[in-house]
Amino acid sequence: AVGDLARGQQPLDLLPGSLPGSAPDSEAAGTPPRKAPPRQVVLYVHLSDAALRDSDLDPVARIERGNALVTVEQVRAWCGRPDTQIIVKPVIDLEACTWSESDAVPAKTKEHVDLRDRNCVFPWCTRPARKCYPDDPGEFPCDHDHVIPRGRSGPTCSCNIAPLCRRHHRLKTHTPWTYTVLDPGTYLWTSPHGYQLLRDPTGTLDITPDRPRAAPADQPPHT
Repeated sequence: AVGDLARGQQPLDLLPGSLPGSAPDSEAAGTPPRKAPPRQVVLYVHLSDAALRDSDLDPVARIERGNALVTVEQVRAWCGRPDTQIIVKPVIDLEACTWSESDAVPAKTKEHVDLRDRNCVFPWCTRPARKCYPDDPGEFPCDHDHVIPRGRSGPTCSCNIAPLCRRHHRLKTHTPWTYTVLDPGTYLWTSPHGYQLLRDPTGTLDITPDRPRAAPADQPPHT
């Protein structure tokens, strides 16, 4: 389906005159038939350096949305079409830290954390980080949050920036939910009730320590 869309194929060809036995309106009016504009499909495809050198070394590429895999040959076929626009971006070292002196998060840092975290980093949230822009017109826009706020001298760097969907950004800002960075891309969340949740690229893990149960009122506690 992605390949058909990338080739400009309409999902249903229901333009006037497309049904069997019907004549196009343009023929009756003596005007040339209309051509529907091709669909624009944006694919973020990640290839390893091994795949660029020799597809036998790494025969697959990863499409960012949904973490789907396609063959390198399929990527070559898409890129070989004359109507395909290709944008090649420089490799970002996700282990490095990108800095900025401004309060606003620059585009380079946004790209860095989007690639590193992939999703909103609130526990169990799967909102794509690629949509985490304050002016996103979608139904559920996202933000790039300073984990340590700028008002408390938090730096504007990829080590202190995390993608949060708008709902969970507000939850973190206006409720007792808190989080901290253990390593870039790994976060420890603490809920208002004291639960501790570890969030990293593999998912969310509840690491709340076992709490001793309170002894009944009519029984003394164990010693």
